[in-house]
Amino acid sequence: MMKNLFSRFILLALVLAMLAGCVENLDKSRYRIECKISPELGTDSVSLMLLMDDYNSVYHVATVGRESESQAFVFEGNIESPTIAYLKFSNDTIPMFFVVEQGLTQIDITPNGLVISGGDANHEYMTYLKARKALTDDRQRLHQEYLGHVAPDSTIDVSLERQYFSRDSLLTDSLERVTVDAINRDNIASRIIFERYVNTIIHKNLQNIHKK
Repeated sequence: MMKNLFSRFILLALVLAMLAGCVENLDKSRYRIECKISPELGTDSVSLMLLMDDYNSVYHVATVGRESESQAFVFEGNIESPTIAYLKFSNDTIPMFFVVEQGLTQIDITPNGLVISGGDANHEYMTYLKARKALTDDRQRLHQEYLGHVAPDSTIDVSLERQYFSRDSLLTDSLERVTVDAINRDNIASRIIFERYVNTIIHKNLQNIHKK
C-alpha cells in the first residue's frame, strides 16, 4: 500500500514538474508591445507587421487603436525567437522598424524623437539610433552655421570654408564608421541597420538619377 502511494506521489511530482516547465516556456515566449504616440501626431491606429524568412514575407499581426486607460497601442502574443518587425501608422507611410522580443517592449514616439526600451536587441538598436542622431544633429548645426557665413550680406574666406568642409568630412566619416561597426556585429539589430543603410543609398542614387 505504502509502495503504491509512494509511486503515485512520484508520478504526480513528475507531472507537476512537466506542467511547470510548460508554463515557464509559455511565459518566456510571451511578448507585449506598448506603443505610446503623442496625440498631436494624429495617429488613429497602428499595425504590427512581422518580417519573416529573412525579409521574404510579411505577416500582419494586428491593427489596433488606443487603449482607453493607457492611451497606448498594445500588441500581445507569443514568439519563439526575436523577430524583426515594423509598425505602420494610419497617418504615415514610413514604417518604424524594431525587434519583437520576449517580454515587455515600450515605444514612445513624440515630435522630438523616438525611444525604444526592452530587451538586448532593441537596446543595441536604440544605442545606434542615438549615436546616429547625435552625429546627424552636429552636421545640421554645422550646415546652418556655414549658411550664416555665406549669406548674401556676409563674407567667408577660403581658410574658413576649408575648416567647414574638414569638420563636415570628419562628421561624415564618424557616421559611416558608427554604421559599419553596428552592421559588422552581425546580429538581429545589425540586420535592421544594414537594410536601412542600403535603402538610404538606393534612395540617394534614385534622387541623383532624377536630378539628371
